[in-house]
Amino acid sequence: MIEPEELAICKRRGHDGPGLSDGWVQCKWCGIWRRHVVEEREDEPPQEELSTGVRTHRKIDQLKRDMKGAGIKPSIPEWE
Repeated sequence: MIEPEELAICKRRGHDGPGLSDGWVQCKWCGIWRRHVVEEREDEPPQEELSTGVRTHRKIDQLKRDMKGAGIKPSIPEWE
C-alpha cells in the first residue's frame, strides 16, 4: 500500500508516483521519502480492495461458468 498522504503531495507537485521497490525511496524531484508497503493476509480481502485485474478475471470466469451452464457456446475460442 502506498502512503496516500505522501503520494498526494508528490502528485500535486506533478511528479511520478513511487515504483515497486523495497524500503524507502526518495523522490528525485521533491525529496519526499515514500515506500510501498506490502500487506499480507490469509483470508479473502474485501471485494472493493481487490485489484481491478483480479476482479475482471473473476467476472470473466463467472461469465464462462454461466454461459456453460446455460448451454451457450462462446464465440471466443479460448473460452471453450
